[in-house]
Amino acid sequence: MPIYSHSRLSTFETCPLQYKFSYIDKIEREQEGVEAFLGSRFHEVMEILYKDLKFKTHTLKELLDFYDTRWRKEWHEAIIITKKDRTQEDYYNLGKKCIEDYYKRYYPFNTSKVLGLERAINIQLDKEGKYKITGYADRIAQDEQGTYEIHDYKTSGFLPDQKYFDEDRQLAFYQIGIENIWNDVKKTKLIWHYVVFDKEMVSTRTPAQLEKLKNDTIKLIDEIENTKDFLPNESGLCEWCVYPDLCPKRKHLYKVEALPVNEYLKDSGVKLVNTFTKLIAKKKEHQEEIGKIDEEIDKVKEAVLKYAEKEGVDVIRGSDHKLKITERRKVSSPSKGSPEREELKNILREVNKWDEVSDLDTFALEKAINEERWDKKIINKIKQFLTIEIKKYISVSKLQEREK
Repeated sequence: MPIYSHSRLSTFETCPLQYKFSYIDKIEREQEGVEAFLGSRFHEVMEILYKDLKFKTHTLKELLDFYDTRWRKEWHEAIIITKKDRTQEDYYNLGKKCIEDYYKRYYPFNTSKVLGLERAINIQLDKEGKYKITGYADRIAQDEQGTYEIHDYKTSGFLPDQKYFDEDRQLAFYQIGIENIWNDVKKTKLIWHYVVFDKEMVSTRTPAQLEKLKNDTIKLIDEIENTKDFLPNESGLCEWCVYPDLCPKRKHLYKVEALPVNEYLKDSGVKLVNTFTKLIAKKKEHQEEIGKIDEEIDKVKEAVLKYAEKEGVDVIRGSDHKLKITERRKVSSPSKGSPEREELKNILREVNKWDEVSDLDTFALEKAINEERWDKKIINKIKQFLTIEIKKYISVSKLQEREK
């Protein structure tokens, strides 16, 4: 069984097919989202800041110069900017501001002692060592009161609510890990730095919560290991996926979006979609017309019934067709769960008729009453529990030659 990580588990939860491409098929891609690129550069700045802290405190200018150098050196053509109204410079300036805000907020960076940077954490979830998790903690520290701190830097443009942090899996894994590394870990704080918002989010975990996390993670790993069909899961995150050309939900979009207009309109798939949508629109137009016609028919039906009643006729003759008015008793039984319904059931069982109208089938009851299939005493006995309406129906038929 492979060693899992928080990101590996999250990929499966987000999209099983993306998981397959990445971790089973091991399809590597050069593409990188600009958001991930920005995150990497910010992490590098934090690493050099805290790594050198035992010797010196870097000035803000030194950190910004380092950031600038790393940005320009690592930038490459395969970086994807999905937001069409944003540029490389926009993200560069955003990263610069994050560094400035962080520096002003935490200077001189002496509230806790650094114990590890980008520290590898290996976790065993079960006693047998079958289920394992690995990861890297951005920064592990300890404050003056002896509380351990696990820090994580986020450059995301979305700030989750507190519930998200109280249920986060990644830093809780690292807490399990450091409790196995050092035997004096009594109290731990999980800290997220959402630097775009200049916000620090904090959460803690109890031993019971960590135990539940282990069990839940084992179940998730078992689900992944037993999965045979890794199906795609479409979501808002698809825009950042590096496998659009392989995904059945995205590859046609990927194929045609880069085509010039003249080639785009010649694509067979595009033609089919355009034809289909035109037909749907046409159908909708006709449905609106049909709805208006139905309204007219209902008005004429009402007039026909009034005419038939006034003239005392059941058949009305036209030029080529005739209308026939028929009456039928519509039977409704008591609602489910009502005392009347239970009493009616008991009566039908007593007279051995329950099997004929099992569960009070309305159609069967109507048939029994209209065709007078049962003894009149039985019908009279159950009528008090039924609602009987006389419904009139109109049917149309063509006049025969002899009727013209």
